[in-house]
Order: sequence, then structure tokens, then C-alpha cells
Amino acid sequence: MKLPKKKTPSVSKLKKKLDTIFSRFVRIRDKGQCYTCPTKKEIKFMDAGHYILRQHNMTRFDERNVHCQCKYCNMYNAGSMNSYAIHLIKDYGIEILDELEILERQVKQWKPAELQEKIIYYKEKVKEMEL
Repeated sequence: MKLPKKKTPSVSKLKKKLDTIFSRFVRIRDKGQCYTCPTKKEIKFMDAGHYILRQHNMTRFDERNVHCQCKYCNMYNAGSMNSYAIHLIKDYGIEILDELEILERQVKQWKPAELQEKIIYYKEKVKEMEL
């Protein structure tokens, strides 16, 4: 008797799962402090804001591209891009803007195994930070 193959979740489902855990990681890492303004709140009231939009797979889960943002900066102020860029340069050096923009133009097709590996990695990171 053959056992049925365990079905691998779709890439879109895995990306959604990774988005959730990666967002939590970013908000915990940044301790609820908005990257682009002085606002600081509990992480459940904050977003994981992307400098390069999350539709670009090469930078979607790049820790340098994603930081905690308040909902005002992230959603109502279009990400506060000028302030975001200033903070990126301060934290990573002037070359970060070019590096992220180069990555933005590259095409990345995620494989399920890559996403599953990242999910495991960030689950562990979150678990360590929450202790």
C-alpha cells in the first residue's frame, strides 16, 4: 500500500506565512520604534514597512529593506520615503540605496523549499527574541 504524497504548500501560501513571521521579526527587532518618525508603540500596532516595495521578491525579505513603521508613516504617508532613505544611509552607508535598487530590478522566483527554510529561520529568531 502506497502512502499518499504529502502536498507541498503553494508558493503564494508560503510567502504569506513568511510575510507574517518576517513582519513579527522586524517589529520585535526594532522594538516597536518607527524607523521614519519618533512614534513608538507595542509591536501589534506597528507595521513592517518596506523601502523597496514588497512586490519585488529580491528585497521582500531583505532585513536591510524592511523596518518597523507606524501605520501613519507606512500607509498614509506612502512609507515616508525621504526619511526612510536618510535612515538607511545613516545605518548602512550611502551605497545601500544603490544596492537595494539593483536588487529591485532582479527577478526572483521563490521555490517552496527556499521559503520553508526562511520560515523556519525566522520562527527561530522570533522565538529567541521573545525569551
